[in-house]
Amino acid sequence: MKKLKNYWHQLMHNEALKRKIYLIIFESDTPAGKFFDVALILFILLSILVVIAESIQGVSEVAGPYLRVAEYLFTFFFTAEYLLRLYCSPSPRGYALSFFGIVDLLATLPLYITWIFGPARYLLIIRTFRLIRVFRIFKLFNFLEEGRLLLHSLYASSAKIGVFFLFVLILVISIGTMMFMIEGQQPDTAFNNIPNCIYWAVVTLTTVGYGDITPVTPMGRFLSAVVMLLGYTIIAVPTGIVSASMIQNRHRKKEEPQPTESTSKKSPLKEREWQTLESEYLIRRPWLTARRDTVKLPNGTVIPEYYVLEYPTWVNVIALTDDGKFVLVRQYRHALGETRYELCAGVCEEGEEPLAAAQRELFEETGYSGGEWELWMTLSANASSMNNLTYCYLATGVKRTSTQHLEPTEDLTVHLVTRKRLFAMLKADEFRQALMMAPLWKYFSQVRNF
Repeated sequence: MKKLKNYWHQLMHNEALKRKIYLIIFESDTPAGKFFDVALILFILLSILVVIAESIQGVSEVAGPYLRVAEYLFTFFFTAEYLLRLYCSPSPRGYALSFFGIVDLLATLPLYITWIFGPARYLLIIRTFRLIRVFRIFKLFNFLEEGRLLLHSLYASSAKIGVFFLFVLILVISIGTMMFMIEGQQPDTAFNNIPNCIYWAVVTLTTVGYGDITPVTPMGRFLSAVVMLLGYTIIAVPTGIVSASMIQNRHRKKEEPQPTESTSKKSPLKEREWQTLESEYLIRRPWLTARRDTVKLPNGTVIPEYYVLEYPTWVNVIALTDDGKFVLVRQYRHALGETRYELCAGVCEEGEEPLAAAQRELFEETGYSGGEWELWMTLSANASSMNNLTYCYLATGVKRTSTQHLEPTEDLTVHLVTRKRLFAMLKADEFRQALMMAPLWKYFSQVRNF
């Protein structure tokens, strides 16, 4: 038992092994990573086909045992994948609570639930949980750039879609009430209460038209015709909102700076890159990951200990309201022991694009959202020892749409300052964060009207 505990302890603290598995599962730049991604897509698609086949009675009767064996294999594969992702992730808790982490867990649960409860008379109820396996299809968004673009566009448009939904809700309640007033007094009518009338309004406005409830009076039919035409008029509104956001995001992505010749793989400066001979993680915590590399320089010199700090991608936002005021936050920074003004800033969550992260951070820390966004500049805090980049965005015309949504570890206040006041603060060194001062100085170097 002691040997088993020692082996388990060594396995859980084997940083080199974790790094290798991480490169295969979370990255796709290596041959092994690409092979894993292709295999994962194939297993996802096959598992969905098995779910579909099981729902067809004729197929299930003939190939039922084979489908069950296939489900066992898929469940084992997805369980192993989920456990490996937890094992090698720098932040296991962050991955487990992320959207795709929850989807990965749901993809493995139904079969185990069936095993636990067994073939009891409640099995028919438990079997409904097996339909959760269909959630595996959402994992395909990991591999489709268009899928990520759609998710980010939906997130960016959520406020507008929410307002549209509220408008439609008010509209169907009003129309349903009007129809009750018109048809409610007719004998044997289905419009005998307002909820039934609201149901009819929803069905008619969305152009579904089941025909289970139909008006009989001329005024009721006239209102039905108006609602049908109104449905065709407004049904395209949410589609237009999301489409406009997708086009906007695609344009921004095209405008982002592309790698130059000096940084491309075909660059003649490729020979200046250092060769990593060995790499070892010294610490892997959610907010601090440090590794020690043994590197070889182009001139043949070997550096046995070169230390690199790994961080997620950072973002910050220069946010301006319609009246030209800057949205700043003021908070305490423990490392310096100071309370200072700052731009809204944060980190990208796993699988999150910088633009979506910047918009989310601004909304959560300040309650401001909307406006026009553009990538302002991209910075490195320390290119020699830190592997991440900071994406700085300029957001103009933002509006206060909510209160703050702060995490328990956050304690900050929101302040609106004029251009003149902010420029004076910069000159007086009231900012400490260099990654925020750089985009602000660039802004004032290009904007003269203050």
